[in-house]
Amino acid sequence: MKKQNNKKFIQSTDSELQNDIKKLVLARIQTASDDLRIAIGSSEYTKEEMIKNIEEENEVGKEIIDIQMEYLRDMAQGAIYKLFNE
Repeated sequence: MKKQNNKKFIQSTDSELQNDIKKLVLARIQTASDDLRIAIGSSEYTKEEMIKNIEEENEVGKEIIDIQMEYLRDMAQGAIYKLFNE
């Protein structure tokens, strides 16, 4: 019984974390320049298209979130700065 309660808590925490990550990425993109664009595969997306895809939580939106989070993790770990020092 206790295990099930913990599992529900973890799932709700994961959902909360995912929502926080989505909000973070949306805030980063919303504050960026209006001419921001990103290419994923053979498609290019404008700032407004990125925001729309993230809000809809479709595959493109999830990919944009993954890209942004990878960038933030690399920056936090100093990987971005190491590239510039090479």
